[in-house]
Amino acid sequence: MIIAYLVVSLVLGAAQFVNRSKVVSRTLTVLFVVVQWLLTAHAFMSQGLVEGKFFRFDALGVLLTAVLSVVATAAFAHSSRYITASGNANEAAMRAQYQGAMQILTMALTMAYVSVHIAVTWIFVEITTLSASALIFYRRNAGSVEATWKYVFACSMSLVLVYVGILFFSIALGENAEEGLSFDVLMELAPSLDASWLKLAFIFILVGYTAKMSLVPMFNAGIDAKDKAPTPAAAMLSSVVMNAGFVGFYRVYAVVAHTEVGRWADIVVLITALLSIFVAAVYLVRVQNIKRLFAYSSVEHMGVAMLGIAAGGVGVYAAILHLVLHTFAKSAIFMHIAQLYRVFRTKEIGSMGQYFRLSGTGATFVILALLCITAMPPSGLFVSEFYVFKSMIDSNLWLPLIIAMLLLTVIVWAIARDIFALLFLPPTNTVDVQSPRAVAAPWHETLLQFLLLALSIWFGLLTPQFIADLIAQAANMTL
Repeated sequence: MIIAYLVVSLVLGAAQFVNRSKVVSRTLTVLFVVVQWLLTAHAFMSQGLVEGKFFRFDALGVLLTAVLSVVATAAFAHSSRYITASGNANEAAMRAQYQGAMQILTMALTMAYVSVHIAVTWIFVEITTLSASALIFYRRNAGSVEATWKYVFACSMSLVLVYVGILFFSIALGENAEEGLSFDVLMELAPSLDASWLKLAFIFILVGYTAKMSLVPMFNAGIDAKDKAPTPAAAMLSSVVMNAGFVGFYRVYAVVAHTEVGRWADIVVLITALLSIFVAAVYLVRVQNIKRLFAYSSVEHMGVAMLGIAAGGVGVYAAILHLVLHTFAKSAIFMHIAQLYRVFRTKEIGSMGQYFRLSGTGATFVILALLCITAMPPSGLFVSEFYVFKSMIDSNLWLPLIIAMLLLTVIVWAIARDIFALLFLPPTNTVDVQSPRAVAAPWHETLLQFLLLALSIWFGLLTPQFIADLIAQAANMTL
């Protein structure tokens, strides 16, 4: 099934790239979404099954594939605003590029999630870079061209580091290198891996995947990309693409956790997490662009998840739950930014204001989104963060916990300050501000945004048993 999915996705994506008809484009999009959901259903029914030698529907892969299918469906629905008639002479070509790249990106993410080979995961994560770059380039202006080249260069360099880490892993295997680099083999041979080469491999792979995960040191790779990409694509970049980086890292971390250098790896992860939260706090205090505001918020949330990984125990469960909840909440927020732009015709926070007066429904969403993304009740992220902090207490990580909580307090203040100004205060930038427009959002866009927020709340406060089981199984990989 996974090979059939790969072939069909590539065919549909290629057809999108060469197609110039709106009707055909919509048909191909609907077909792809149906195929994506058929694979998701198959994944749930085939848990543990190995397909095509390099792929298996394990708990982590099934969970993140299901989350991806939900977010991608909403993103495709929102994308209609970016492929309607605009009078641009290149409209047909732009539409073809956008839809084809979105489908290839979704396919590559799915394959990366379910890959059980370290090199195959690397290959599909690289494909996400290429497809995402086509989305960032969509508007074809100076800003998007610059952001595209930055993203391609940074992510390609980071994945070179991952490749070097893979080579070090093969050296760490020693005489067992001929056994291969599947995660099953690495897990089985973990106790016999050479510690020195393993440390080098882990450092290179962690640093390499930080470009996708939006963590220090390579967090900047995606900030410009999320700013310049169309908002449905930015919603993918700030959520499910970050999850792909996490999968690549986490499967390697699970192997290292079974070796003598496991505790050392936890310290490295802990330092990375704290530095990421610190960087997010510094930028969030000063940022003036609403897309960048939430892009840096993603750095913070990935840092929180990594705190849970470093603490271990229930923290690993909480970290994976945090990623799922963040994916739903952050993708919904980015999709709503498109509606904010239609009203204010700018992304500058200082040029926005009194949104509550212009759109009661939109303002209600923004208030709920603020609660969700700052992990305030009834946000599901409150639950996952609570268990991350509990795991740090259980591991006697008191100093890192105090530092993290102080930084998170600054972050909550910074985000709330800007969002409340957006909702209730007049614009502070009286020079460049444009007259806001009362633009009614399509009902399906608003509904999907509220549904995504609802999933983030529901899965945190009342986690369905089948979701809890998948997360628990994925967390057990490190035991």
